Amino acid sequence: MANDDDFDKTLKQAYQQRKQQQGLTKQDLELMKAKCRQPKQNKFWQQAQWAMACAGLLFLGALWIQPENETTQVYALDLTQYEQIEHHSKEDGQYKVQITRNHTLQSPESIQAKHSELLAQARSFHGRIIDNNTEFLLIADCKENTLLEIEKSLVRDLSDINLEGQLRQGELLALTSNKKGLLVNLTTLNQNQGTYSCP
Repeated sequence: MANDDDFDKTLKQAYQQRKQQQGLTKQDLELMKAKCRQPKQNKFWQQAQWAMACAGLLFLGALWIQPENETTQVYALDLTQYEQIEHHSKEDGQYKVQITRNHTLQSPESIQAKHSELLAQARSFHGRIIDNNTEFLLIADCKENTLLEIEKSLVRDLSDINLEGQLRQGELLALTSNKKGLLVNLTTLNQNQGTYSCP
């Protein structure tokens, strides 16, 4: 044990001698203290990071709080998913309906029977606007798997709807047809009436 104590004392003495030989001068010590007291140079970067993080949170909050009626839904047009397409138009002042059937989905007999049944009764139904362009209005029937293509001139005759501002893609409509399959009424269903999706 005495050897360990002697060794520690010798080591401490050697350390103190070396410290005195190579210690900092007062001038070097004052220079080091002055540098430690100077303000940090990277404050700008820290402030920029905080500003960007706050801006990102505000942006995400604005997206999250955005009202649901302002979001845009995209409705893709795939003609193969419809059993039939009804073209409603006016030719020489006469209302015409032309029906195109998709024979790949069902047999022609079942389509004819279903269509005859629908024509035998006046009906009211709902549809969603798929496209509203300059020439016609595309409406997907909510229940019958039918696509209606209605010319704008005919829509003006059936309803007093403002075609330019009121009808948007995804909007719900209530339609009424007579026993001949001709449309007799077309009105919009808005969210105030409690209808948000196809009934």
